[in-house]
Amino acid sequence: MAAAAVAAAAAPGTLLWRYPTHDWVQSSPAVGPNGTVYVGSDDNQLYAFTPGGALKWTFRTGDIVYSSPAVAKDGTIYVGSGDGYLYALNPDGKLRWKVRAGSAVSSSPAIGADGTVYVGSDDNHLYAVSPDGKVRWRFATGDIVYSSPAVGPDGTVYVGSNDATVYAVRPDGGLRWRYRVGGEVLSSPAVGPGGTIYVGSSDGKLYALTSAGALAWSYDTGDLVYSSPAVGAGGTIYVGSEDHDLLALNPDGSLRWRFHTDNYVTSSPAVGSDGTIYVGSNDFHVYALHPDGTLAWRYKTDYFVTSSPVIAPNGTVYIGSWDENLYALASASGGPASSAWGEFRHDPRHSGRAH
Repeated sequence: MAAAAVAAAAAPGTLLWRYPTHDWVQSSPAVGPNGTVYVGSDDNQLYAFTPGGALKWTFRTGDIVYSSPAVAKDGTIYVGSGDGYLYALNPDGKLRWKVRAGSAVSSSPAIGADGTVYVGSDDNHLYAVSPDGKVRWRFATGDIVYSSPAVGPDGTVYVGSNDATVYAVRPDGGLRWRYRVGGEVLSSPAVGPGGTIYVGSSDGKLYALTSAGALAWSYDTGDLVYSSPAVGAGGTIYVGSEDHDLLALNPDGSLRWRFHTDNYVTSSPAVGSDGTIYVGSNDFHVYALHPDGTLAWRYKTDYFVTSSPVIAPNGTVYIGSWDENLYALASASGGPASSAWGEFRHDPRHSGRAH
């Protein structure tokens, strides 16, 4: 039976398959144009799977692959590694090129409309790399760039830094604006309707910034926000907090609801086409919530779930766990939401770009 048919037939929350790597899976999976699933592991490898869970290939780097892969329209896969390189791989898993940053690349790449690849590094810089592997520019911040960049509709690149600043960088590498927050920015920005930028901080707040860099509002969640926000239909913003909750906020910054788990929520939520919200928790579970914040189902893994779910076009939910497995779970969603920024890195390919 085809993978799409199996996913459609299985009850929501059912395990379709899981695959053991050899270390924690903190990376968040991406889905390529042909349905291939890509994910990194702390065993230093990037994995590629068929939609049915068969291993296609692995690619070994020199250190952990915490970075989440991004897949270009031509099938090229970009991913960072703790060995300090940004890698570009062909769809068959062969190396196309690699570019050296000054330190580990924990940030996940974004792909601009012209194919430029943007990624942060622990060397305090944001890099812009051409599709053929040439560094076009690098932008200096004041600390580690663990946050993953987001590309706005006009090509502006938004990224956080551990220097407690959100940066807006022009496509040519010049500074457009910066906004100072109260703590490190490990969360990755999401670009919402009207160009509003949503991003969390270790000061416990979710920030909404205008495209011009002014504060629209902030919401105090009560603990660190390492989770990256998602934006659902109607503009509802979803984000996790280390206060153990997933929060849903209205576009004006008021609280719609919050759902309590039993440990940190550093995973970033994803919204399905039917409005279901998926997220992981360090209480070992993957949660599916109805749009009103009530529980639809949950699935228990064997360790922390800091990986962020990706929703494939057929509705399958893929997510990693510190128990070293990649999981494929059935869902009632027909695919990802058609919203401004419905999941971590915007879309199943993890382009990191608002269209």
